[in-house]
Amino acid sequence: MTTPAPYAAYPTTPPWVTPEPTPAPASGPAPEKAAHPRLFVRFPEEMARAARPQAPSWLPVVFWTLLGVPGVISAVRRSAEARHGGHERYPYWIAFGTVVAAGAVTLTLLGYA
Repeated sequence: MTTPAPYAAYPTTPPWVTPEPTPAPASGPAPEKAAHPRLFVRFPEEMARAARPQAPSWLPVVFWTLLGVPGVISAVRRSAEARHGGHERYPYWIAFGTVVAAGAVTLTLLGYA
């Protein structure tokens, strides 16, 4: 039986850098662990949204709400699509409610006139 050939060692440093010898562990308290590496961006919490698809526009909700019942359907569908993409649902319902309220005020004022 033959012995298998040893695996090639992959260097972890570039060839122009001489590896530093590892210091012997000093006796005493254990050194503190370094903090987890972080992204070098100004607002790291925004990186979670970087891969998300863009949220659908709320302007068609306004248009369809002016026509009546299709506004509810548009708000439901667009808010569900936004939720699947990881975005908030409330902008579509705010647009729907604002147009309905503005329409109610307008019809009320026209009724008094």
